[in-house]
Amino acid sequence: MQTVTKKRSLIITTNIEFSKWNGIFYDDQLTAALIDRLVHHSHLIVFDRDSWRFEHSLMKDSATK
Repeated sequence: MQTVTKKRSLIITTNIEFSKWNGIFYDDQLTAALIDRLVHHSHLIVFDRDSWRFEHSLMKDSATK
């Protein structure tokens, strides 16, 4: 039997909340399995404020004109 050791880190960033990931993968079971594997032994960091980059981007400036 082979022992699996966890030796690497992975950082995933997204601005899409988990409840909307089905719109990307189009399969409820696949999406649930993917999220389950991602959050197992994970640390989730949620930033609940406006994006500094968006606030200072050209996209916002052109959208308000």
